[in-house]
Amino acid sequence: MEQSRMNLTAPLLSVDSTLWFSAYGFGWGYCAFALPAATVCEKLGAANETPKQLMLAFELGQRRLLQAVEQKALSSIGERITLSTDDL
Repeated sequence: MEQSRMNLTAPLLSVDSTLWFSAYGFGWGYCAFALPAATVCEKLGAANETPKQLMLAFELGQRRLLQAVEQKALSSIGERITLSTDDL
């Protein structure tokens, strides 16, 4: 069974209900991401924008997030990357 080379940190909830998290991997480094609440609801299935629902959807959607992160991190310029609905 092949495991992903990347991992995700636990998300932090910003004041505007955006989830902030990082992806990291051995030999790869770190990259910061932002995931808007609307995207979490639409693409990861959160029922609403409450912190509990956003965090649960993040946990359940980690596999999907890892795929999106692998695609977006290649173009990283050292700034937080915002993931959109198109990315997921």
